[in-house]
Amino acid sequence: MCMNSFLLEENAGAWSHGAHMSLRSQLEELLPELLPSDPAQAIKGTELIRLVRLRLGEEYSDASLRYHFSFMASEPDSEIAKVERGQGYYRRQRDRGGKSAARGLLPLFLGEEESDALNCRARALALAVRQYDTTGRGVFVFSTSETGSSWTKPDLAVVEWPEGEWEGNALVFDRSALERRRMIGAPMMGIRGVCVACMPGGEEARKDFFRTLATSRWAQCGELVIVGELPDDSECAELRGLAAEFGVGVICLEIAEERLCELPGAEEIFKAGDEECAALLAELTPIRLAAGRVKALEADTGETLGGEFGALFDWLAACLERGSVEEYEFRVSCY
Repeated sequence: MCMNSFLLEENAGAWSHGAHMSLRSQLEELLPELLPSDPAQAIKGTELIRLVRLRLGEEYSDASLRYHFSFMASEPDSEIAKVERGQGYYRRQRDRGGKSAARGLLPLFLGEEESDALNCRARALALAVRQYDTTGRGVFVFSTSETGSSWTKPDLAVVEWPEGEWEGNALVFDRSALERRRMIGAPMMGIRGVCVACMPGGEEARKDFFRTLATSRWAQCGELVIVGELPDDSECAELRGLAAEFGVGVICLEIAEERLCELPGAEEIFKAGDEECAALLAELTPIRLAAGRVKALEADTGETLGGEFGALFDWLAACLERGSVEEYEFRVSCY
């Protein structure tokens, strides 16, 4: 799935053509003119916003522009790139053939040339995303490493949105409820860090538990989702004991290993329509092994974490500012 489908389609008068263009389309034309090609001369986000405003005017908010910069910079074939381990944006250089890298929800979701083990993990990730989404939560998907796991970031950030009603394919927030939350200092949303494990056992189950603990300390709650067969009694008991001590929730989406390997590819699961998705999820049996402990989210979390977490919090800010969360594809974001 292309990142284009995740970004907001904000229609406005085109900055150069006089026709209606989305903000995304305008930025695709404008940014190559504004960005330096040398990463050493990268422009900070605040300066890039200022330069963009000189051309587009004041119609778009800072949060919306930052949101677009972050996600466009994550795309291998986008003109904008972000400095690694630093701040600032520059113009991405192409290889000699000008070839663009393939895009999808995750590199794993491309799936055609990967091993069976990775394909099973990709299916597990896709099923977990769709399972959370059916509860009306937003899901932010972090990038994955070649090994399919990271000890610095979770696989997913799952968002529990404020009160709202569905209008067409968008969840529109109750404005008065948002104002009440602000007045009393209540959290605007709930955020949990989620790691997904595909049929772990023994040492692997403990490893996945502590990976969840390590990558979710920033969130209000950490949760390990096991997709596959339920661990044996002794392993379940150990996971419950660890959960009680460290506060990490544990859920098993039970499905036979053979059946998991027979399911459609991860990209198909991710793109499946509501009826198809419901049929797939009906084959899973959710079993709660332990509930996680919820703690307060620090006000400056997005600023202190940076990187992909910054993109996550830019996305959250844009949703709150807009007052709505778009249909499924728009509620799932990929860095």
